[in-house]
Amino acid sequence: MTVRTATERDYPAIARIQQSSPEAAQWPVGDYSDFQVLIAFLDTIPAGFCAWRQSTQDEAELLNLAVAPAHRRQKVASALLKSLAETASGTIFLEVAEPNLPAIVLYEHHGWVRTGTRKNYYDQGRVNAIVMEFRRC
Repeated sequence: MTVRTATERDYPAIARIQQSSPEAAQWPVGDYSDFQVLIAFLDTIPAGFCAWRQSTQDEAELLNLAVAPAHRRQKVASALLKSLAETASGTIFLEVAEPNLPAIVLYEHHGWVRTGTRKNYYDQGRVNAIVMEFRRC
């Protein structure tokens, strides 16, 4: 598996991965040009991506993470989270939809902790978000 910084040439693959992952945020792909994006490949096949930003010197935010359904349970998300932890500075934050238990379990497995809830954050105010953070030891 390879993880690298995405370029605009990767946007069609990112769009396909995002569209096949309804549990991920569905952004206009061009919006990713305002953020840092990592893309993971299994052999030469784009398998997943994550978008993030460095908010301040000591804080970063994971904005979106998705893995193509055909490549789930192959450690793609784990590789993306590891690369993010190696690249971002300080504490990393995220919000995840409360019903998305597979994602919550994945994040907790990688050392993320729940720090709060944003009521009515997703789905036009119908779904709560769990706020999580990853702190370096």
